Amino acid sequence: MTQPIRRDFFTDGNGGTRIEIFDELSETAKAALHTFFRRVGTPHLMDEVVLPLFGDGDSQVFAAVRDRPWPPWGLGARNIVAFVQTHLVGDGCWGLSPVHVADEDLTNVGLCAAVYKEALETLAVDPNAEVHYLLAEGSRLADLILRRVGFERTEDAFLTEAARYLTYRAPAGELLQGLGLAEADTVDVLAGALDDDVFELNAAFHNTIYLGSRAEWVVDRPSVPSEIARLVRGGHYSKPAGVPTGTGRYERDAIAEVAQGVRQFLAEAEADEFRAYVLSRESEFKPATVQMSGATDPVVDERVRSSLVLDELGPYEALFTERIKEHLQQVGGRMNHPAFPLGRIELQVTANGDRDYFGMHRDSDGGDTRELSFVYFFPGEPRRFSGGELRVFETVLENGTVVPTDRSQTIVPRANLAMFFPSRHDHEVLPVRVPSKSFADSRFSVTGWIHRQ
Repeated sequence: MTQPIRRDFFTDGNGGTRIEIFDELSETAKAALHTFFRRVGTPHLMDEVVLPLFGDGDSQVFAAVRDRPWPPWGLGARNIVAFVQTHLVGDGCWGLSPVHVADEDLTNVGLCAAVYKEALETLAVDPNAEVHYLLAEGSRLADLILRRVGFERTEDAFLTEAARYLTYRAPAGELLQGLGLAEADTVDVLAGALDDDVFELNAAFHNTIYLGSRAEWVVDRPSVPSEIARLVRGGHYSKPAGVPTGTGRYERDAIAEVAQGVRQFLAEAEADEFRAYVLSRESEFKPATVQMSGATDPVVDERVRSSLVLDELGPYEALFTERIKEHLQQVGGRMNHPAFPLGRIELQVTANGDRDYFGMHRDSDGGDTRELSFVYFFPGEPRRFSGGELRVFETVLENGTVVPTDRSQTIVPRANLAMFFPSRHDHEVLPVRVPSKSFADSRFSVTGWIHRQ
């Protein structure tokens, strides 16, 4: 029998709460997070965990925020009341922190579930995304709760001086289902409008993750094991039957950056006019195509690439071509890319809407004339999407074959930023989330390919 849905003690307090996603941290955002961690009694976590994970890239913070009533801006405007951080630990594998809340919200199940739901929904845009936790061997409560919501225990082991840990994994989308949150609206979750079974399941899950992890950041003795251990990037992590990441096979300092950027690529007026022009051509955008190996014609294949494209820049074609030429020598030198006789420049506009992405690919295998790839970002301000980072992997030539290395650079799509990188580099566009589903709120970019003559 379905349990009745009812309000709870925290419903009114959660009413003025919104979930904010940080994929970059401004100084005011850092101040708000510092204040939050000081208030919950763990001020060291900000400098020892949160910021280092952000520095590694592929990390986002999801925070429940209650704005002060007036003035609702500037330093101190955000009052953060709940926090969870995601970070990539391997190919498609994500670690999630416990949901941190102040003492007065430790039993605020709606608040914890809403923040965690937003994080899972962002990850689940990628159908292959998995959530991983490390549980100490012999765990009983954590093992029981994680398996109850859909986690699989694997024999992928990790040893520390304190304990032996096993990897528990669950697809992000299935975890949403397992927690009973897939069909629930975030506003309803915040209000605690969950039936008793779902409410109890989320309470057990979040309290177990929080308490099982607590020893790791509270007990200052490495010999004391924590039942749930923090995930680290690289190392032993891989998908089943996959190749572990972070092997360091090509570690070296010869290349400072995989890609090189130019800020303020267009004048402010030019950027505004160009964006208005693109928005006015919405009806002309077509589904993006890919060139499959061995095929003669490009095809639409959303298993590889999902987006809309506009193949003509109209009156702005010449502007972009000339601006690219102006910066070409400088960025090529910074990348240590050999000079080449300049040929044609291809350009197209891409709009990435909700759940769009572009899987790992390279623009050239050396068999064509593409030398450098170019991406110019022009999202609306403020950005009304999350995700969509461009991740570029370094490659090297090994016995005449292009081989990817473990080095990568993740670029947040900031307005009026242009990036250049060698076309032989593997790269991808991470999944995009556009809550409004509006075309104008999409992740917009100009993609180009600079050919040798």
